[in-house]
Amino acid sequence: MDNYNFWADFLDTFQSSPDWIKALWLLIPPGFLLGLIAIVMRFSMASKQMNHTSKGELIYSIHRDAGNQLHIVRHIPLIDGNPALLMLDPPKANEHASQNAKPLAPPA
Repeated sequence: MDNYNFWADFLDTFQSSPDWIKALWLLIPPGFLLGLIAIVMRFSMASKQMNHTSKGELIYSIHRDAGNQLHIVRHIPLIDGNPALLMLDPPKANEHASQNAKPLAPPA
């Protein structure tokens, strides 16, 4: 195995293969490269044309103050006295709430 040369074996195999396989070996790499360039160009053109504004309105945002306290700020008025539904994930089993944790302050 000391005299084995991968490239010599590869080129010998290529040379002894049928002509249609040689044509495929010569056409596939440039075809792949052209396809990749087309996909990248299409993606870049679509991202430039995409409307980056979101459809809808901002209802809540979360603000962290200097004391590391989180505040949920409502951006729309109450409708019939009922706040909009705010889905919060329950704490995981390995997360323990602090004993001195204060509830979230109302918006200022």
